Amino acid sequence: MNTVSESPEHDNNRKTPFVLGILGLIIIILAFIIGISDNLPGILLLLIGSLIFLYAFLYRLGGTRNLSTSKKLLYWAPRTLCIVFTVLISFFALDVFGESKGIWETILALLMHLIPTFILIVVLVITWRREWIGGILFILLGLLYIIWGWGRFDLSVYFLMAGPLVIVGILFLLNWKYRADLRSSGKE
Repeated sequence: MNTVSESPEHDNNRKTPFVLGILGLIIIILAFIIGISDNLPGILLLLIGSLIFLYAFLYRLGGTRNLSTSKKLLYWAPRTLCIVFTVLISFFALDVFGESKGIWETILALLMHLIPTFILIVVLVITWRREWIGGILFILLGLLYIIWGWGRFDLSVYFLMAGPLVIVGILFLLNWKYRADLRSSGKE
């Protein structure tokens, strides 16, 4: 008798997140070996590895709902991208450990460098179920960064820092627009 747990397709679905997770971790380790400090290939490898690892983690989470692949992607894409972007900007806070300061000054500097991370976490928690708020707030955060840093950086910095925020905001707005389809499929 062939049950669902014994079918080869079900077994393959169980292996996929594990293999993707290992691949993501290998890419992240490779990024740290290459170096992520002012090194674009290392930063890109870190971003790609983080995306693959997070996708592997969310692959199992999203498998519990009865959604098509495109609906899963639309539902999880803004949330996943926000988490990956938050992790990425958190790495910028690690430069405080290179300075020769006391323990309390280092902790204070680390907390100050993590303020953008805390803001993104709070916004993501608020917008997890209220996508329209996320759409507006993430686009506003991206625009605020451009206004705040205008003239200080190269144009590529604005694309790298504000671009993901605007993309996440647009994806949350699309998520909100199609929320009836995304939520009704999960209740079947």
